[in-house]
Amino acid sequence: MDPILDELEDRVEQIFAATQELREVAGDGKTTRQLLDSIFRNVHSLKASASSNGLDNLAHIAHRFEDLLHALRVGKAYLNVEVLRAFDEISDAMFASLRPDSSQTSSLDALSHRLQKLSEQTVRSSRLEVDEILNAVPSEIWEALSEEEKHRLGQAIGEGGSLFMLATSFDIADFDQLFQNLKDKLSEKGELISTSPKVHSEQPDKVDFRILYTRDGGLNQVEAELTAFSGVTVKEIFAEQSPVHADRQKDQPQYRSASGSPHLIRIELEDLDRLISSTHQLFRETKSCFDGVFESIPNAPGLIAKVAGIDRSFLSLASELVNLRMVPIDRVLQRAFRAGRSVAASAGKQIDFRVEGHGLRIDKSISDAIADPLIHLVRNAVDHGIESADERVRAGKGPRGAISIEASTQQGQTRIKVRDDGRGIDPEVVWNAGKRLGLLSENQRMGFDQSLRLIFRSGFTTATSISETSGRGVGLDVVETTIEEAGGAIRVDSQPGVGSVFEIRLPVTFSLIDVVVVKGRNRYLIDAAQVARVDVPCGSTLLLDKILGQEIVDAQSPVYLKFGEEIVLQVNELTETEQVLVRTLGSRGGRWFGVAGAAEMSDGKVALLLDLPALVARYRSETL
Repeated sequence: MDPILDELEDRVEQIFAATQELREVAGDGKTTRQLLDSIFRNVHSLKASASSNGLDNLAHIAHRFEDLLHALRVGKAYLNVEVLRAFDEISDAMFASLRPDSSQTSSLDALSHRLQKLSEQTVRSSRLEVDEILNAVPSEIWEALSEEEKHRLGQAIGEGGSLFMLATSFDIADFDQLFQNLKDKLSEKGELISTSPKVHSEQPDKVDFRILYTRDGGLNQVEAELTAFSGVTVKEIFAEQSPVHADRQKDQPQYRSASGSPHLIRIELEDLDRLISSTHQLFRETKSCFDGVFESIPNAPGLIAKVAGIDRSFLSLASELVNLRMVPIDRVLQRAFRAGRSVAASAGKQIDFRVEGHGLRIDKSISDAIADPLIHLVRNAVDHGIESADERVRAGKGPRGAISIEASTQQGQTRIKVRDDGRGIDPEVVWNAGKRLGLLSENQRMGFDQSLRLIFRSGFTTATSISETSGRGVGLDVVETTIEEAGGAIRVDSQPGVGSVFEIRLPVTFSLIDVVVVKGRNRYLIDAAQVARVDVPCGSTLLLDKILGQEIVDAQSPVYLKFGEEIVLQVNELTETEQVLVRTLGSRGGRWFGVAGAAEMSDGKVALLLDLPALVARYRSETL
């Protein structure tokens, strides 16, 4: 069997097994909900894979199945005999859709219609007692719950479960494992509905959690089972004698509890930013105090060792806090990949896609900001970059095009390249389009680099007609604006007839980096991983002042740093390597060419982190 079909069949097998297990757990609400969640995730993945591989019938069935599962998860449909019978028919239809010779259009239409009706049935309202308990859930907790979580909570209470609010606190350094141990213990006999974390400014080394939890049994049982976990308080939530309203009244709930609980909310990125900055500020002030002590007590080896340990602890804490902002980049890359394959299928183009950079992590705010621009660049590569198969053959290329999406990190920055082996950007086409759109005068000519920048002008398009994916003149200008608002920049390089590379350069939001501090006319930072000190200059020697475009200052004792294979950078002064907290330069930081970020030094002054590869490349291109 084809490897793709084999993989899809394995997933259908998993879905089928889970639907059969649903019959065996009838009456166990918690297990039923967990199975429905698992089936939903598998069906969602199946739908995406089927769609990407042109299996339209399978994708259609999965889409309708997904609708029904969603209705079950949010309480708009019952899991009854009729639904379970439909599950069997869905499994049969899925297996049949994997056979290339399958012809089942009429039966699919009938099944699709029935699934839609099952998805739209109305469920009776919960009994008053359930409503009264739900009304006692604190408003800030209720509003943060997803639709599925709210339904799961209502179901658990309707099945006779009690509702509890747990509060606990862990050290930031090791909270992940301790919190996982607590969740594992709670899941043995109950069900976690939601967890809400909070870091208080008064205790920046602690992470507090508030947990919404249901299970059979009373408060005493829960407390007895959690005796091994110190610092956990438990409250049972009882019914309020008022109906549940859509806007959720903000009255205080009635609790029965042995101890109090802190007020907690979800962590906002701005709060986390302040916490990171405060931690680093505390580190610098502490280090400054100890430096003063060492001046008065020059020989204190024991104290020096302890202070070094404190330094490491501070830096470790700062690193953990920075990591809390980070999310895997894989989801963004895969979204762009799927969008590209979908456009290629619609356009009838044969394209091999490649994604590199799995496992990298990126700041959450940046990840959200660049998802749509990246998708747009990939769609453009398919629509504008890759030629038709006939055109490629005439140009001496293979009929299949190639597009790669490559992510990497340098100096804490993330760079994402969209590379294609298509037609490239023809300056003649750009000039003609610019004249047609009134962006250029009839006799105005541009250099190639200027032509490349013209494609980012608002309203610019080389298309003479509107297609499904392009031609409206709303595109690369929006991409550039969005990336710059996130503090990044976009670069383009192209060779007519060979292909194009669009590169998104994303800023350092917060990053701990080992740097060397160098001096030309001013003080700058260079990523320590990029350079190595050498005693004697060799190869091509560049002056830091010169590549920065500044007036050259003669150095009495210059220092030489090797960069790359054959370049030596001359600086006036060099300090020892140190670790600094580098942060973004703001929403327009991407316009500062050759600057990757900034850091506040121990003396309170700010130094810029240089993008040395970019500076050297520009200097050499201008001087060669």
